[in-house]
Amino acid sequence: MNSLIRYRRILLILVLLVTAVLSVGVKTAAEPDNSLSVWFLEDDPQLEEYRRFHELFGNDEVILLHVTDAGGIFQPVLLRQLEKMSSALEAQEGVARVYSILNAQAALTTPEGAKVTRLFPDGIPEDAESLRSIQELATANELLVDRLISADATQAMLWIQMAVMEDFDNQRDRIVDGVNATVDSHLATTHHAMGGMGVIYSGLNRITQRDFGIFISITYLLMFGVLWWIFRNAKFVLATVGVITVGTVVSLGTYGLLGHRLNMVTVLLPTLVIVLGIADAVHFPTSLLAEVKKTPGDRNAAIRRGMAAILLPCIMTTLTTVAGFLALATAPMAVVRDLGIFAAIGVAAALFASTVFMLHVGMTIKEGTSLPDHPRINSFLGGCANLLRTKFSLVAALFVGVCALSLYGALHLEADTYTLGYLPDDHEVVTDHHGIVTSWGDYFPVEYLVSPRQGLTVHSPEILDAIEGFERATTALPEIRNSFSHAALYRQAQGGYTPAIDVSDLEWDRALPQSRDNVFVNRITQDGDIARITMVGAMQSAAVLGRILDQVDVLAKESFGDLAEVHATGYTPLYVQIVDYVLTSQTRAFFIALGIIFVLMLLWLRSLRLALLSLVANALPVGIMLTTMFLMGLELDIASATIAAIVLGVAIDDTIHFLYHWRESERAGKSWDECLDYCYEHAGVPAVITTLLLMVGFPVLMLAQVKTVFFFGLLTTIAAAAALFSDLFALPLLLKVWPHHSQDSE
Repeated sequence: MNSLIRYRRILLILVLLVTAVLSVGVKTAAEPDNSLSVWFLEDDPQLEEYRRFHELFGNDEVILLHVTDAGGIFQPVLLRQLEKMSSALEAQEGVARVYSILNAQAALTTPEGAKVTRLFPDGIPEDAESLRSIQELATANELLVDRLISADATQAMLWIQMAVMEDFDNQRDRIVDGVNATVDSHLATTHHAMGGMGVIYSGLNRITQRDFGIFISITYLLMFGVLWWIFRNAKFVLATVGVITVGTVVSLGTYGLLGHRLNMVTVLLPTLVIVLGIADAVHFPTSLLAEVKKTPGDRNAAIRRGMAAILLPCIMTTLTTVAGFLALATAPMAVVRDLGIFAAIGVAAALFASTVFMLHVGMTIKEGTSLPDHPRINSFLGGCANLLRTKFSLVAALFVGVCALSLYGALHLEADTYTLGYLPDDHEVVTDHHGIVTSWGDYFPVEYLVSPRQGLTVHSPEILDAIEGFERATTALPEIRNSFSHAALYRQAQGGYTPAIDVSDLEWDRALPQSRDNVFVNRITQDGDIARITMVGAMQSAAVLGRILDQVDVLAKESFGDLAEVHATGYTPLYVQIVDYVLTSQTRAFFIALGIIFVLMLLWLRSLRLALLSLVANALPVGIMLTTMFLMGLELDIASATIAAIVLGVAIDDTIHFLYHWRESERAGKSWDECLDYCYEHAGVPAVITTLLLMVGFPVLMLAQVKTVFFFGLLTTIAAAAALFSDLFALPLLLKVWPHHSQDSE
């Protein structure tokens, strides 16, 4: 402690310098990225398969542009608008190609016989008769109807394919904005709507950025108000604000400098660091002022004793909180790992800043300074103690009932995620989606790859027959609307598969303009060893989509047998994989955090009995929170995959102070009643105050537009209240059932 006091100015300069350096990274961190790839680790097999698909067939992320005109799509003016718009879109960086009725290729009957050719081989004709003829060809073609044109020709769907770019995720918002602006400028008077995963991700990015700004500003404002109510002293308030500023900047700055950007999970970072940083900082003033009052005139000695009394318990609470966060670093999801690692860094930085800043305030605070009393809190604690003494059996029955309900709810909670569902119901992306589904139908693409066995190619009649049989079987499923593959083009062009279409003279390099005339370039590989099937169905949650893929896998086995290997690829398997990762992240992180905290409590308290009871008491708030989710009909998703370990790490903080004082009073030979009074007196008020801080800070997250963040705020607020119940009622109850003289390793 003497070294802390002696070098306090150097430590202060060090804290300020490190914070200033790391603040550079906050700007990078504040630019959101909610794309699918950020959820996965770099060596994830599904992510590697996703990138392989991009190498073979380009980016599978498309923007679906739905255009409606009651007068019909085949009007010269509208067709020219679409043509100019498509050219403008393809000129934009990040857009690879626009597929529409204008450049569609289909098997058509020509004077030379059936062949694959464009609907508009010579451009848009002027005369109505030619347009009517083309319209009839288009609406009679099963490969074009419901994919590029509606049966009544009043609706068109344009597929705007994104380019493969190394920094595509960083460029997505710019690309989507550019597409939006171009479409709006060319179709100002024509009804249109956009859908697709890229549009959803971009929408999430925008509201994530908005939520981040709100969380930071309102959390600071609320915390300032609560701190003033607690301390009524400008120095302690400003020091605590400095603590959470350091914690936030260190956390976000490090995150940004390492190239990370906020998403709808890591947007929780500032609120978590602010709330938890304050929870530790508020313990310092009471201890320091108590010692200053005892030894007036000897400030060094008073501060040394005050810091010695509070620093070790605060280090312990920080270690347990950090343990909860670092348990998330074992998750198979990159964003969950990031949240755990960088929240741990922020909380640790906040404790260091608390030590330095409170040390300086303690050395300069005036003699006679005291903190305000909180009579209502004392009255509340008195009521709790009286309830335990007079209604012990009732409290015990309530505890058993809550435990049973918590266990039931936690065991029956399911995992799922639905990206579109994270957006508010009135968001433009959501209303556009519902508008498209209502007037056009389902439009979500699901990609499959077919790899024929050795000796066969994608041109082999057996493979082509199997592909068409597979497509017939899958489109019979209610969730699959239609399917498109090269096999149907073969059949339409020739009425069969023999002889196969000669593809040797086609251009296969997608970077060259000539490849635009190769209808097969995005359907099969040049050597014929892989074929792509694009199915279109309903946009579903990951769990539902996973069940559909299981059905499709069965149909693939029935259709192909041992002729070929068939598997889902592109975006869809990644999306489905998230459900397994959510469950794995939640379970693994919770039990690792539980194990680490148990070891820390055992080392700290030197009592197996107290360490075990602390786990029971702090698993209860987690169970109550998960049961609340179950009763509300919520499911574990991307954001709530972190919630159990976080709540455990937060709940244990006040338990540490409570059990520390209980142990000391037991060692002094006090009875259960005396231990209860002693702990309520020394740990009760700080526990209530820190809970109030949590219950003021976490609800800020309920201002989020992203629904899962809203529920995270609601559930952690409930968990904070449950943790206080556990400390004030469950712990004394358990400590009476298992008293000090029982089997104990002290």
